[in-house]
Amino acid sequence: MSELVPRSRIMVVDDQAVHLKALCDILGQHDLDAAGFTTGEAALAHLRGQAYDLLLTDMNMPGMDGLALIEAARALDPHIACIIMTGAGTVDTAVKAMKIGAFDYIIKPFKAATLLPVLARALESRQLRQQNVKLEAALRDRIDELGRVNLFLEAARKEAERTNHEKSAFLSNMSHELRTPLNSILGFAQILASDRFPKGEGERQRFSQNIVSSGKHLLSLVNEMLDLSKIEAGKVSLVLEAVMLDEVLREVHALVAPLAEKRRIALLLPADCRFELSVDRMRLKQILVNLFSNAIKYNRPQGSVSVDCHVGQRGYASIAISDSGIGLTAEQLQTIFVPFARGGLDESDEEGTGLGLTITKRLIEAMRGSIGVDSKPGEGSTFRMELPLTNTAASAAGARATMHHAT
Repeated sequence: MSELVPRSRIMVVDDQAVHLKALCDILGQHDLDAAGFTTGEAALAHLRGQAYDLLLTDMNMPGMDGLALIEAARALDPHIACIIMTGAGTVDTAVKAMKIGAFDYIIKPFKAATLLPVLARALESRQLRQQNVKLEAALRDRIDELGRVNLFLEAARKEAERTNHEKSAFLSNMSHELRTPLNSILGFAQILASDRFPKGEGERQRFSQNIVSSGKHLLSLVNEMLDLSKIEAGKVSLVLEAVMLDEVLREVHALVAPLAEKRRIALLLPADCRFELSVDRMRLKQILVNLFSNAIKYNRPQGSVSVDCHVGQRGYASIAISDSGIGLTAEQLQTIFVPFARGGLDESDEEGTGLGLTITKRLIEAMRGSIGVDSKPGEGSTFRMELPLTNTAASAAGARATMHHAT
């Protein structure tokens, strides 16, 4: 048998004041919180500001009757349990009450023993509906969560497939890149070691030089692959310290100047790159040498390479290296940082492992920076880096920006 839930809030509406008081007293004796109203209008006004578990209302009342009150009450709270009291119980009355959402109806006059079980069942029904709503909400949340998990898993699957594809492509390219210089070394070494091929001193020297050149290229390729594998595994050793950008630029300029002079490329370095970066000095030098070397090698005859430096946003310095070369197509830009892609310049006679830009990007990201490239065919290319300033330099840059804005 259903039991009444203590302290349940019950609204009683009956235009007969004596009957209303008697009902409220009976409900109070059973530890129920009952509030009585003699009109439907007064009850509805109270419902707009207070929540009740159950509405027990007379059927026939002046003004708003019981059916109209139930409809209005359920519009405010769809889960409120509603019971109709009527002195003229008919099937038609019951049907009307049930159609508008009443749980049950009770015929006057009635005793407490008859009323209380009906109230208990109605309150129990309300609790069940509320629990169902919570369960449905929890189920929707769970479905949404499963949907998000499925989206995550699908994205992870696609990422795994992409990574596996890139790994297969990398291994295939690596195999090709390693075999090319190795075949050259073995081929020329076999010729030198063979007695069937008569060789003059000039040929011996040329073959030996080819072996040395291929060996150096192979060693460079192996070293860069090892370097890249350490970076990818997160095992690269970085010493982040305060580094003056202009000092490193001068050192890099001295290293690449012979190559630029040989190709008659002008190197244009600004005088306003006195920024203190929070980077690994050796790795920054490696990055700049690679970018300058590429800008020189893939430039036009008597072209130029220029550098632009300025304070960016969020405590970063922006460093742009621009060349007057042949530029890159949109397709080439898509693979510019892909291992062995060489920016789509595989047919070029320029030497290179095809790993330089890949390593450059990984190193910059490892130092909490970023790199991007802008280029159009025939208009040259610009590689733009964002590298973190030291806290002192960032604070000074922020203060200068504030003063500039104030003036």
